[in-house]
Amino acid sequence: MSARFEGKTAVVTGASGDLGRLLCTALLDEGASVIGLDIDATRGEQMVEAGRAFTFRQLDVTDAAGVEAFGRACEPVDVLINAAGVISYAPMGETTVEEWDRVLGINVRGAFLVTKALEPVLREGGAVVNISSSAAVRAGAGWSAYSTSKAGLVAFSKVAAAELAPGVRVNVVCPGALDTQMPHRLLDGHPAKDEVMTQMAQASMLGRLGEAAEVVPLCLFLASAEASLITGASIAIDGGMTAW
Repeated sequence: MSARFEGKTAVVTGASGDLGRLLCTALLDEGASVIGLDIDATRGEQMVEAGRAFTFRQLDVTDAAGVEAFGRACEPVDVLINAAGVISYAPMGETTVEEWDRVLGINVRGAFLVTKALEPVLREGGAVVNISSSAAVRAGAGWSAYSTSKAGLVAFSKVAAAELAPGVRVNVVCPGALDTQMPHRLLDGHPAKDEVMTQMAQASMLGRLGEAAEVVPLCLFLASAEASLITGASIAIDGGMTAW
């Protein structure tokens, strides 16, 4: 265990999710004070541990007024990780406008709003890490809203990197299919759940789904001073899924 983030403050959106919780814990373990944001207050409050420099704030990242208020009240921030996200799987013809707006709202609008709100308090030398997906570059049937949202997040990250340079670095991480609660909840009750999960695993050169814990070290590296020359990058961590 290192102390790369000793004395630094980090904000993590989607803090109640599988990846978000691991990111918060890893940042705390490396010395950071962490503010976790999530719409799920129940799971978020469960993350608060005695003696740990962790604060949970219930926040809907698509709520412009709420996000702006959080930004105005926020102390200087060194690290922002936009991990809030949702998944959606349905043929384009069965994807409602409401579902399209929901997915793009959380996956793209949310990252935009939070980054914009915290820009004035991001410290010189700070870093933003956005969590996209291999679906941003390797699309497939049934993923119209999700793939579009994740591709939009990659584009937004590159624009943000240009606008926040040279003081703040912005990078985007693109995990492949992960064995988290999100895809399992999405496919619960789906008649071809096992087939879809198998297809997702076989799309990787390694022939398996990834684990959320395998994504955390890359995110922390990009957020740290060790990655001082890396900005505007989109980095796949997908078992070779997008290398075919």
